[in-house]
Amino acid sequence: MTVSPTAPVGSVASVGSTVGTDGRRGVRPPRLVAHRGAPRVRRENTLPAVAVAEALGADTIEVDVRRTADGVAVLLHDATLGRMWGDARRVADVAWCDVARLGNGLDRIPRLDDALERLEGCRSTLLVHVVDPADALVAAETVGAFRGSTVVAWCGGRDATAAVRSVLPDAEVWAAWESLDPPTRKDLHPLRPSTLHLDLAFLTRRTVTAAHALGLQVAVRTVDDAEPARWAARLGVDAITTNDVAGLRAVLAAAERDGLPERDREPTETEVAGRAQALAHRIAHEVIAFTREHVEEAVVADVDWLVEQHVRSRVRAVFPTHGFTGPEYGDAPGDRHRWYLDPVDGTTNLLNGVPWTSTSLCLVRGGRPIVGVVADPWRGEVFEARRGHGATLRDRALRLDDAPRALAGAVVGTELDGQRPWRGFGAFLDALGDRSCTLRVQGSGTLTIAQVAAGRGIGGCVSAFDPVDHGAAVLLVHEAGGVVLTRSGPVEGFPPAGEPFLVAHPGAADELHAVWTAALAAG
Repeated sequence: MTVSPTAPVGSVASVGSTVGTDGRRGVRPPRLVAHRGAPRVRRENTLPAVAVAEALGADTIEVDVRRTADGVAVLLHDATLGRMWGDARRVADVAWCDVARLGNGLDRIPRLDDALERLEGCRSTLLVHVVDPADALVAAETVGAFRGSTVVAWCGGRDATAAVRSVLPDAEVWAAWESLDPPTRKDLHPLRPSTLHLDLAFLTRRTVTAAHALGLQVAVRTVDDAEPARWAARLGVDAITTNDVAGLRAVLAAAERDGLPERDREPTETEVAGRAQALAHRIAHEVIAFTREHVEEAVVADVDWLVEQHVRSRVRAVFPTHGFTGPEYGDAPGDRHRWYLDPVDGTTNLLNGVPWTSTSLCLVRGGRPIVGVVADPWRGEVFEARRGHGATLRDRALRLDDAPRALAGAVVGTELDGQRPWRGFGAFLDALGDRSCTLRVQGSGTLTIAQVAAGRGIGGCVSAFDPVDHGAAVLLVHEAGGVVLTRSGPVEGFPPAGEPFLVAHPGAADELHAVWTAALAAG
């Protein structure tokens, strides 16, 4: 086994200048890391996938390693055998002889030492990804016992890579980084990594600059499309993990030959809105499945963090230059466009098993909302809106008519201000009660406002507008023909941040606004 040397920043492994055949200045492209081999060609984490990745010229081949019940290190991403091999058992509970019988032909789960032997004499480095420290110990012992010259590096969680270091003190480690803040030397001690390994969601110029100043290389994952690959190269990353080695190699070869433009062609606003709407639609349905899956697995406490990281990565892969704001990881820099995400609105409900939560995602340009979606994972509903194109729910157009509506017999939604009623809450409740109108507190302000767009309730109010929480829902109400109001009256775009706001059916807006403002004044 050979430990992979750390390439110094500014070496041929780093992005740098070259001169093309026509005299134009190009770039030295980042190295390519094949994610789980070549999963678009052969089944992931198999020897054929490793062989194809090596044949395609991958500089590094990343594989996932787990252990069997009898302590054999095997190539497998999931803790169970279900997704890839149709067996619901945990691999850690199954002996190697039984694991080896799964699949057919060459499409089988290989041992780690088989992968080491397959890459013997090849130029590709093997990057071993480990999550569980117990798996990491078995993998490290396997690599330590290997007598060949295959170059190996390691990535994964801090505890897992620390376990590797306990067996292989000189192992090359790629440190996982899940923050928009740039790293410091203190953050990385005592891991002593060679490389900062981060998701596309956390890639910024500040982080690349800080990592290089610390003598680290930067590897970003997982990039499969041309635009984010060129953007990452412009930022100076040293390696890109991809499922499409051949496609990205062609993109980066063109950049090396012709140079990188300062930025890719800026799409028109119509193009941005159309692509953003399609992306937001897909993300909303992914979040519904993701949330329900994790609740069923009782991983409830981490759902908001996991959803936010997933959505950030999905948005960055399509719109790498857009800004992004979310409650868990904060603000990412960007151009005139900014996405606002609330991964779980109604966290207390989620933690207590109350099926009334939502996810909100909204794109704005210069503060002007363009696209918004609200996903309700419990009813499987996705509310969608695009500025000037209306609002929909389950492909049904949402349109509130202008007919007068009485408050008597109607429902108005609201939310508490934290755990307490907002000032004027009691007066508002009494005034609505005097009009035989019911006030409901459900626990998700986003969903409360979105329901009004669907005609479910005559109005809704929240004590303080926040584009993260309410941006998509407010756009939904506007596009459905509803009215959005502050104390002083209707607003066309977003209410001022931090100010109370009301949404209403147009036929009841005047009366409801009068009742609401009087209650605020009384409070």
